[in-house]
Amino acid sequence: FYQKLLNKCGGKKMYTIKRFFDCQVPVNRCNFECDYCTVGQWRKVNGEGPKEYTEFKYPIEHMIKALSKERLGGTCAFNLCGNGETFLHPQLLELVEALLKEGHFVSIVSNGTITKGIDYLCSLDEEMRSRIFIKFSFHYTELLKKNLLTTYFKNVNKAHKAGLSLTVELVASDGNVPYIEDIKKVCMENLGVLCHLTDPRANTTTDIRHLTEMPMEEHLKIWEPFHSALFDYRQATWGKNRRENFCYGGVWSFNLGLGNGKLKQCYRNSDTVQWIFENIDEPIHYLPRGYHCSFAHCFNSHVFDCLCGVIPEIASPYYAELRNRVLPDGTEWIQGAYKEIYNRRVCENNTEYSEEEKMFADGIVRIWNEEETKQEFVKLFQNCIDILQENNNIEIYGEDSISNWIKKNIIIKDNKQRKLIIITDYAEIGPLKEQLAKEGNTNVISVVDLIRSKNEE
Repeated sequence: FYQKLLNKCGGKKMYTIKRFFDCQVPVNRCNFECDYCTVGQWRKVNGEGPKEYTEFKYPIEHMIKALSKERLGGTCAFNLCGNGETFLHPQLLELVEALLKEGHFVSIVSNGTITKGIDYLCSLDEEMRSRIFIKFSFHYTELLKKNLLTTYFKNVNKAHKAGLSLTVELVASDGNVPYIEDIKKVCMENLGVLCHLTDPRANTTTDIRHLTEMPMEEHLKIWEPFHSALFDYRQATWGKNRRENFCYGGVWSFNLGLGNGKLKQCYRNSDTVQWIFENIDEPIHYLPRGYHCSFAHCFNSHVFDCLCGVIPEIASPYYAELRNRVLPDGTEWIQGAYKEIYNRRVCENNTEYSEEEKMFADGIVRIWNEEETKQEFVKLFQNCIDILQENNNIEIYGEDSISNWIKKNIIIKDNKQRKLIIITDYAEIGPLKEQLAKEGNTNVISVVDLIRSKNEE
């Protein structure tokens, strides 16, 4: 079967993506000052953030071992975005090349004006270039103000000719409305096609509303001539709560801080899964967000639906449709290996949870968030413990809401057999496991792996 597929593709290597990581690059400086900047909104509320950039806490060689295909279960896609201009982090290019050498896919968010960085990527070998994608943010008024329009389009076209995949994306802000006709003209003259659109959002509001003063009907009508599938999909899903759906964020997609290795299910700080640059021989312990989305709506639904499929039952176009444009000469923005992975979803390369596994994950997240658990979960948890303690003397290690819940709701017998320690603080399992190993307690599991351990007994 696979040989037939390979023959169909002309013998080329076929790529599948196991997981998606939306990564924060610790760079805070930028050569632009956009009025709709999501980072800038927080700075207006909280004052100036950290200056310049922060070096990675760990050597890049160490980071790559932590992010190896073996540890992550296969080839993954990494999206790199700074709090300022991504290319201004001095270690970025070294990291990008190292991720590519490991076999991963790398996308970079950039304002397109750091020519040195783009030239470097264009100089890599052809196979590596096929696994690079650049989201060229099109900040028209800033480019105009700083006389960088020519530089911008030169870099976009250079990347395209070098075989890098890309997209050009304009923020559909109120401030850009007076320039719409100029923007369309400059796009057609320099690209041969119109740019895509994304909506600005009010990051500091709990409802994460549209950042526009116009009535929505007027806002949509003004930007309609760009015929952007990206813009259209975001409008179709904006404001829709996802809490009735089971989300695999934390298993198939993540937010990762490259500065320190802080891995989260999504963007909330409370969703920490693990510090994955520590104890890199320790497997990552996955816990899905499930039914507990902490946002008013999935404001990056275009990624998590169309690329990741974190809620498999939600129908959506493939990511390539949202990002691609066909140019007058017949070439496309999405090319090389990226054309392959953007025409599939991460969920298609993974197995969905059973109803029992969903119930278990939901219960753990409920306890973690100090919410009431369902009786069915209590029975399931007790069943996991009962099966494991047939051959093990169970001990609970931790001082948190999960350990407190277990002591209150679960019966654990002392059967004086081999000791098995269940660590409830799954975010810190690496160092805790290492500590317990020194004390001679080598049979240690994370509470989030309890359901799988039960099934393996």
